[in-house]
Amino acid sequence: NGEEETNKTMEQLENEFVDLATKEGIAMETINKMLGQLYIPPYRYDTLPDHLKHSNSAKKENVGRPSIGVTKKVSITLPEDIWSKIKSDIKDKDLKSMSAYFRELALTHFKEEA
Repeated sequence: NGEEETNKTMEQLENEFVDLATKEGIAMETINKMLGQLYIPPYRYDTLPDHLKHSNSAKKENVGRPSIGVTKKVSITLPEDIWSKIKSDIKDKDLKSMSAYFRELALTHFKEEA
C-alpha cells in the first residue's frame, strides 16, 4: 500500500536532515529534540512547541474515513462463472470494490430478515 516506500522516504528525509544539521554545527542533543517533535502523536498535543499549536491538524485525533464496522478477512471459493456474474453485477451497480458488493449483499439480506 505504499507504506514501505513512504517509510523509506521518511527515513531518507530524516537522514538528510541529520546530515544538514550536523554540517551546520547543531548539537546531536538538539537534533534529537527536533526529531522528537516530528513524531508527537495527536493525543500529546499539549507537548507541542507553541509555534506548532496553532495548527488545527495537530489537534485532530481521528483521521481518515470513519469505521463502518468490524473488518473480517474472508476467502471464498466459487466457480469461475459465478465470479464473472459478480464482476458484472459490480459494474452494473457501479460499486467500487468486491468488498462493497459483499457488504451490500449482506446488509440487504439481513435487513430483509428483520
